Amino acid sequence: MTSPQPPAPRSRPGGHAARSAAGVTRIMRTDDLPPGVDALASADGKTIIVRASLDQADRRRAMREVMASIRRYPRLALIPALSIEAVRHLAGRIYAGISAASQAVQQAVSAAGDHVNGLAVAATAAVGTVAVVTVVVTTASPNAGTGGTAGHHPRAGAGTASAEPRRIVRKTLPDKPISYLGVYESGVPDSFGGVTEFTAATQVHPNIALYYSSWFERFNTDFAVQAHESGMTPAVQIEPFGVSLADIADGRYDKFLDSYASAVRDFGQAVIIGFAHEPNGSWYPWGLGHVSPATWIAAWQHVVTVFRQDGADNVTWLWTVNSQGPDGPMAGTWWPGSAYVTWIGVDGYYTDPGDTFGNVFGTVLGEVRGFGKPIIISETAVGPGTGDQAGDIKNLFAGLRTSRLLGLIWFDVAQDSGQYRQDWRLEGHPALEAEFRRASGYLSS
Repeated sequence: MTSPQPPAPRSRPGGHAARSAAGVTRIMRTDDLPPGVDALASADGKTIIVRASLDQADRRRAMREVMASIRRYPRLALIPALSIEAVRHLAGRIYAGISAASQAVQQAVSAAGDHVNGLAVAATAAVGTVAVVTVVVTTASPNAGTGGTAGHHPRAGAGTASAEPRRIVRKTLPDKPISYLGVYESGVPDSFGGVTEFTAATQVHPNIALYYSSWFERFNTDFAVQAHESGMTPAVQIEPFGVSLADIADGRYDKFLDSYASAVRDFGQAVIIGFAHEPNGSWYPWGLGHVSPATWIAAWQHVVTVFRQDGADNVTWLWTVNSQGPDGPMAGTWWPGSAYVTWIGVDGYYTDPGDTFGNVFGTVLGEVRGFGKPIIISETAVGPGTGDQAGDIKNLFAGLRTSRLLGLIWFDVAQDSGQYRQDWRLEGHPALEAEFRRASGYLSS
């Protein structure tokens, strides 16, 4: 509802050079490897485990292959050229006792079917209690590994054969309640300074960094890399200003979507993406009164399908609705189906005296919970118009905990033009900073 005016499309491409391995410091020889596996590399690329029974030439070949893979997929433990049986066997050994990771790996293996050429797996710790499971699959078939989710079909005109193996990157964010705190700041994605200032002022380290992206604006890989290296997952709300959702659904912008999806895939880390947010409100040209729910749903489904076919399965798809106004209860009209949504986002603000978590979010939460997806408050803040910002920040986080949502994203921008465009910034207000810091302590608990 309070997202910024669309910036001019950027022409500067993002780039993310893969980091090379620092060099092997230890080589271990053993025949205790799964069938079909000749060599493994540690996540940092410094240790190689090679099959002892290989002759010298084959041993060197296996080591070259695994190091080439570690350079391509930095910081991952690599398993080259496995049979499907070997993948299942090794995944079970590596992730024994780590149920969430094991489930994600087994789902990826199942989706990849018999087209697996290589699989990279890693479990890495992120900020606070959040863990990330990574799966990178290289397939020989252009349609392999795109997922067997119900309702997902190849888009019209998609090829059925390819001379080039297509890479699929999967990254799954856990859905543990009370695990996420994000921020949106003025100046992003060109500058990360606002996020740094927010962290310093509140002494709270976000684990999501949000920005808004106009149609035809390329995925900002530089921002995504900086967010990731700062311990945050990049989140993007793609706003289709100036284009027809019917044209998007018909595939007329697939060249742009293919380029965007490829950049997200090549980034190689988890990304949260929303598209045409708050359609149940009338203030955006893709929303109520401008576009029919059927057209909106077709466009959303097409965008998700393009990304999946391009191998960008590192996306957490955030379906975002507005919680306030007379049309808030109509959110379900715009539901694109469980196969096309990872998380549900709900936007809402404390704007007036007497606002509470219940009257800001309660009605829409009651409706969208029935869809069975994890829910995050995807855009929120408390304005001075409430008359008690510190008390209402406390109420916001208390409601978050009671409702067992994933977390929230704070819209930390100074606006000054009406009920829904107040000064939402915390910086420079010591009492607000202190209450926000106390209330958001779940990140370190």
